[in-house]
Amino acid sequence: MVEEVQQMNTNEDILFTKDVMKILRYGAMSAFINFWKDENNGFPQPFRIGRRHTWHRRDVEAWLDKQREQANPH
Repeated sequence: MVEEVQQMNTNEDILFTKDVMKILRYGAMSAFINFWKDENNGFPQPFRIGRRHTWHRRDVEAWLDKQREQANPH
């Protein structure tokens, strides 16, 4: 049978709040919440799984790449 599902979102593709905080090096939850609720910074908005806020890893990584490009234009 042909694989109908090719590596659907695995747990590694989904980041929870504490995962994103670690990647962005936020130590305080309140500071991080203020950061991601600020629509002016372009950070991807989370989606919910149950009661938890989650992000797609690719969205967070794309945002980080964009920040790097803006900080170091070619």
